[in-house]
Amino acid sequence: MSTTQENHQGRLGPFLVVVPALVVVSAIGFSTLGGIGAALVAGSLALGWSLLLGFIAMRLARSESRRTALANASVFLVTLAMGLMAGGGLPSQLLLSAGLSTPSTTFTMIHPPFSDTSNVFIITMNSLMELLLIPAALFLNWHIPKRRTLIVIAAAAFYAMRIWSYVYFVPNMFEFWALPPDGPFSAEVVERFRMWVNLNWLRIAIQEVLTYLLFLLAAFVPASATGTIWKLAGERAVENEAQSA
Repeated sequence: MSTTQENHQGRLGPFLVVVPALVVVSAIGFSTLGGIGAALVAGSLALGWSLLLGFIAMRLARSESRRTALANASVFLVTLAMGLMAGGGLPSQLLLSAGLSTPSTTFTMIHPPFSDTSNVFIITMNSLMELLLIPAALFLNWHIPKRRTLIVIAAAAFYAMRIWSYVYFVPNMFEFWALPPDGPFSAEVVERFRMWVNLNWLRIAIQEVLTYLLFLLAAFVPASATGTIWKLAGERAVENEAQSA
């Protein structure tokens, strides 16, 4: 493989992960809110945004002096955000689990004013992770093979859970919100909510805890400049000639 081909494939790699992930997740997410029309609009916007974000990341990472700092900063921000999400989500989940024996109390907790602050926090953090922080980490760390592996696995786990959220958790929560907080609740509704809460433990474990641990491991991988894909083809060719001389 020529140096030019290797360089081209290296630059294309993160786009092949980020673009499909953002398009699919955005389309599925907005289809829950507005049907096919909203899904098409959201998918189109996600396509444009992912390409723009990749272009900006590549431009910023051209500078050798900034490349390592940007890679480290992106991993740090995702790790911090995931820690905040886990720390904010677990207390709420514990309260929901503890209240399963008294459905009237539990359903009151998922209605305003109790749920307002929690919902704003969760929606804001998930949106930042989906659309900015994880895609940026992929673009800015793709040239570091060991980090790339960990981040790709983390991104796959995170986006898989986001799809599950939009297909199952969000639609069911909309139905629960439509119920009067003081009941009465049928046995079928109570059982559905019990299943929702129990499955949410698995979602938290994968989306937040596993992703957090993988990014934490990635943070300990040195952001070495060796083998970077961002070098120009001419620079790589000069290096190869020097080694063979």
